[in-house]
This record gives sequence, C-alpha cells and structure tokens, in this order.
Amino acid sequence: MSDTIEFNKKCIPAREYVVLRVIDRNDSFDVGGILLPSQAFSNERVGFYQVVDLGETAKKEYGLKVGDYVVADRLAQCYKTRPIAVMKYTNIIAKTDEKNETFSPLRNMVFVKDDPHRATDVGGFLVNNYKKQLNIGEVVAMNVDEDISVPFKVGDNVMISKGGDAFQIGTTHIFIYKYDMIVCKVEEEEND
Repeated sequence: MSDTIEFNKKCIPAREYVVLRVIDRNDSFDVGGILLPSQAFSNERVGFYQVVDLGETAKKEYGLKVGDYVVADRLAQCYKTRPIAVMKYTNIIAKTDEKNETFSPLRNMVFVKDDPHRATDVGGFLVNNYKKQLNIGEVVAMNVDEDISVPFKVGDNVMISKGGDAFQIGTTHIFIYKYDMIVCKVEEEEND
C-alpha cells in the first residue's frame, strides 16, 4: 500500500458521490443463508467501508444513509486514499453489518444464485454470457420498494435480462441485479 495517500480531511460529497471510511475484513460472510469464505472477497477489487457522508442522488437511488456498512468496488475510488475513500454510489455492491458477516441488497436490488458456467471472469467481475443462453437463477435475497410490483419473491426462479452484468460475491455464484433486469418469474407448467 505504498502508493496509498493518508487523507484525514472532511469531505462533503456532491450528487452521486459517497464518502466512505475504509474498514477491515472478516474470515467469512453470510449471503442469503450461504456462508462464503473471505477469499471470495480477498482480491483487490472489493473493499469494506462505512458510509461517512453521501450526496442526494446516492440517498435517493440506493437508500443509503450515514453509518451504513457497505461492500464496494475498491478500484472505483477517486484516489487511492485511506482511511477515507470517495467514489460514485453506483460502485457500492451491497450493504453489510458492522461485523461484515451478513449482506443485504441495496434499494431495488436482487441477489440471484446463478449458474457459474454462464459467466466469464473479467478482472474480478463476472460478466454473464447471455448471447445464446437463457439465464435463469434463484432469488436468494431482495430489497424492492413496496410501491414497485414484482411477480417474484425469495426462493423463486427468475429469468434475467440479456446484456446485464453481475458481480460475483462467492464461489456459490451469487449475483446482484437491479430489479428491472429480472424479466419474469419462471415456474414449472402444471399438467392437467
């Protein structure tokens, strides 16, 4: 970390930016009832933070507030600083608790347990190979506003829209999608 800048100034973020305090990692994490080893998060791409301040867009779009603990793309920081980091809210992946043991979706996000053979690892991010495949996964957690009507719930199988990207958060291949990337709930057809 020799190229990291020590930065202890107060930052007041504009619009879509979030000011975060860098925090440490734990050994394992619970995602939708699935225990994942910390190695799933150990690459340089993912960091754990606490929200110090945030712009209005970040509050509105992701439902974040000061004091929330989050997982975010470490490489998205405006500068490589510590203990304070500043980045756009869209680089925050999920909420976590103060012990970094459990994760929950951000506002209007859905966690889907997906087929690992349908994705390609690109620098720590998994990009779904949708070109000729139908992508179906199981919803393991969700946080969708009550005023938004969706036909699926935790435990349902869903079809995911073509062209979307997702972030891998473990060897169990849990992906994060914005709710509007879910095309439909998929059920077995009943035979009469």
